Amino acid sequence: MGSLLKKCEYHCTRSRLVSVGQLLKWMDSTACLSAERHAGSPCITNSVDDVHFDHTIGVGQVVNIKAKVNGAFTSSMKVGIAVSCEDPFSNCQWNVCNAFAIFCGMQVIPRTQAEQMEYSIAAERRWRMRLIPAEIITDLLSSSTEYKDPVPAERTQVESVALVLPPHIMAWMENVATIAAH
Repeated sequence: MGSLLKKCEYHCTRSRLVSVGQLLKWMDSTACLSAERHAGSPCITNSVDDVHFDHTIGVGQVVNIKAKVNGAFTSSMKVGIAVSCEDPFSNCQWNVCNAFAIFCGMQVIPRTQAEQMEYSIAAERRWRMRLIPAEIITDLLSSSTEYKDPVPAERTQVESVALVLPPHIMAWMENVATIAAH
C-alpha cells in the first residue's frame, strides 16, 4: 500500500493541484449542511480548527468529504469533517485532512403571532433555566407541549463527492483574475 500511495502522490505532484481555498470551501459547504440538518434551520460557520493537510489533490482525482455533528451545545454545534481522495485509475485512496468546525444557528425572527408566542415562551424558559432549581426546570420541560426530540447523530451525516476536472481549474483562474483586476 505504501508504494502505491507514493505512486499516487508522485502523479499528483506532476499534475495541477486543487487549491486549499477551494477545498476549504467544499469542506465548509458539506459541514454546514450537516449542521443545518441537525438544527433544522440555516447555520453559519463560527470557526474551523485543527485542519492539518496530509496530502494534496490533483485534477482527475475524486474528492470525498464527510461531515457529521459530533456535539450540540446551547447555541453551537461541533461538526467533524474528514476528507479523502481517490485516484480512479489506480484505485489508490488516501486521507487528505481532518478538521472540526463550529456552527451557530441563525437567529430566529418570529413573524406570525404564534411564532412570537413560541419565541416568548422559549425566552422565558431560557431565563428560568438559569435562575431556578433543577426540579422546577424538570417540571417546566415535562409540561411543555412543543418539545421536539433531538435529531439523531446519524441523520446529520453528509457526504460530498466531486471529480476534479480541468474546467474547475479554469473557473478558479477566472475568479482570481477578476479579483486581481478589481
